[in-house]
Amino acid sequence: MTATRPFAAALVAIAGTALLAGLSRAPQRVHGSDAGLLRLSWSGQPERVEACRAVPEEELEKLPPHMRQPVICEGRSAEYHLTVIRDGDTLARGPVWGGGVRHDRPIYLYREFPIDPGAHTLAFRFTLVDSVPATPDSAAVRGRARTRLDRLPRSLALDTTITLRPREVVLVTYDPATEAFVLRTGS
Repeated sequence: MTATRPFAAALVAIAGTALLAGLSRAPQRVHGSDAGLLRLSWSGQPERVEACRAVPEEELEKLPPHMRQPVICEGRSAEYHLTVIRDGDTLARGPVWGGGVRHDRPIYLYREFPIDPGAHTLAFRFTLVDSVPATPDSAAVRGRARTRLDRLPRSLALDTTITLRPREVVLVTYDPATEAFVLRTGS
């Protein structure tokens, strides 16, 4: 009886492999409809919102020399707001933050919306919600300013009309060279 168990196990394994191979060749429909797809995909570094203060000389003298900073800034990454409108209907509206627990990493935005074929008017808005507070000593803070090529602008907008073919994918992305939204289609 012990010799039949390995034989039965091998038989079950062979049958399972044959069934899996047969099912992998079965035809399946990928798209259930002719709807196209509107895809939003971009990334960028969010604006940094900092509150800075100039440290008085008497406070600096109390610190060890290696810890003396004339300007102390506390900050966080800014929040943005995304709005997507198609033919007057709002598809998406809400806040967007950078990644990470503290939201201090780049924003990676990826959203998809099914859209029926035909002509559509589209409007996209991506705006900075936070405002950078005024600082008492802006000349001292100016030296701390950091610029990055992938920094997102304070406001992005795109209003356009498209004619979507069945199963076509339209991509809206951000071009850091022009600091604007770019619409790309398959054609």
